[in-house]
Amino acid sequence: MKRRTQLLPKYYDIDSDDAYGGYLFDLVNREHLQSDGNWLLAKPAWPDGYGNLPRHPWRFPNYLEKPRVLLEGKPGRALADLRNQDGFWFVSRAMKALLEQIDPHACEFRECETVFASGDAGPEYWLCSVTRFLFGKDVIDCGAIEGLTLRPAPNGFVDYVVYPRTKIRFKPETIGSAHLFRVVELGRSIFCDQSVKDACKTAGIKGVSFDKMGA
Repeated sequence: MKRRTQLLPKYYDIDSDDAYGGYLFDLVNREHLQSDGNWLLAKPAWPDGYGNLPRHPWRFPNYLEKPRVLLEGKPGRALADLRNQDGFWFVSRAMKALLEQIDPHACEFRECETVFASGDAGPEYWLCSVTRFLFGKDVIDCGAIEGLTLRPAPNGFVDYVVYPRTKIRFKPETIGSAHLFRVVELGRSIFCDQSVKDACKTAGIKGVSFDKMGA
């Protein structure tokens, strides 16, 4: 009798789908969110040294005002449930609810002010940051990836230089129960498992792309 091969979990690079239509989107007060004009990102990026958690580049600083999102067009069109802005996400109420349900400890949220060019109030939108970080040296199977280049980084780390066609292979045994995560050495990329992809499909989430990683 043949033994069944155990199927490994599937992982994806999750991002906004630039091919999705909907409203034109603009963060109009980006230069006024912080006194130093640093837009959304906190500075310094790694205040305790590169790779030293829990403080990291994609934590929320104390903004001086709510992020203000301008939507070009008339009310009534479909709104993308996710938009990527410099490694942060802007998400709809439906996407926020999904993320909070499927992995409640992976993200933080800040309420936005959304307005149409006409001055009418827009739909509910939230600034979202995936704040869970895993270490690439723990969760990436470097020996199983083609086209991967390693580059020295501070504090004894290495950066993984990847290209659009590079398919990262993860180690599910070290990722554990995390459904949504970043990798310290991979910057602004965000990854998820199959359950997030399935939940988005079931909920009818629009404007999200999933690029499958290596098996």
